[in-house]
Amino acid sequence: MDKKKKVVLAVIILIVLLVILGLVWFWVFNNKNNTSNTGISNSKKTSEISKLYDTLQASSGFSFELALDDENDMYYAKLNDMAYIYAISNGRESKNLIKDGNTYLLVDDSKTYYTYSNNQTNLNMVTKGLEKIKDLEYETGKEKINDKNYSYEEYTELTEFTMGDFTENSSDVKTRFYFDGDELVYIKTMEGDKEELLKVNITYDVDQNLFQIPSNYNKA
Repeated sequence: MDKKKKVVLAVIILIVLLVILGLVWFWVFNNKNNTSNTGISNSKKTSEISKLYDTLQASSGFSFELALDDENDMYYAKLNDMAYIYAISNGRESKNLIKDGNTYLLVDDSKTYYTYSNNQTNLNMVTKGLEKIKDLEYETGKEKINDKNYSYEEYTELTEFTMGDFTENSSDVKTRFYFDGDELVYIKTMEGDKEELLKVNITYDVDQNLFQIPSNYNKA
């Protein structure tokens, strides 16, 4: 084979290789797009729940409120290594203060407090709840609530953010987290015909007085 024919053959082989590489690149790119558009999270997509978790973790102080109705509400505030939890369940109130490694139950009626030493189980209750969720797979969608459309992320088998009685670790339980931009505004939990919609309010301006035992309270 003369030199001219060798050059022509080399050019043909090079063109064939480029075409093959182009087809492989197109297949990989197209397959990647199809995967990312399914509405299910993957390791390369950061969920809004994960972003919220990072924001709260980095914050020295924040409050997180869940409200079902006037008789059922939970307000949690955290400031550095202290937390305050006010809850009302079916009209019954409770107040807990967590600081110095202890939990204090405040009783307004008798102006007393009970000390649970070396107990700070609920110090990071909100971020711990989000931590369990942030790396899970989820589906996305949009839904109208009170005449406004919100984007949501839907997870299964979650009962961390509910006030009702839902079956733990059940695939029938679905929880939707609704966002207005990057702000979490509602949480809906569903199981069969049962449904619970909680209004969410998160702020980063916390009253420091919440983390003090009132001076007129006596130890029980």
